[in-house]
Amino acid sequence: MNVRMAEGHIVQLRTSNPLHYDDRRSAAPTDDAAGTFAEALTRAIGTVNDLQVESENLSRRMITEPESVNIHTVMIAAQKAEVALSFTRSIRDEMVRTVRELMNLR
Repeated sequence: MNVRMAEGHIVQLRTSNPLHYDDRRSAAPTDDAAGTFAEALTRAIGTVNDLQVESENLSRRMITEPESVNIHTVMIAAQKAEVALSFTRSIRDEMVRTVRELMNLR
């Protein structure tokens, strides 16, 4: 069985500005401040998890040692965790909707 690979021509790009794409350099920026999307998503979910854990810990301390924690601190931590989780849920729902739309394009 003969398999022919598609052959093409290599075309050199001539750049006149250092900001233009140059095939000798990577197309991606060299100083990647944000990292990959997966890393950013992992950090964001980790932050949401940290807020949830902090809220639970403060709630437990409020029950076991009421004088050691202020009720306002407990309520603020609970609200932060709730808002972060709600925002994460809406992002997840939007991502699922987008993936479904992309799958339906086929």
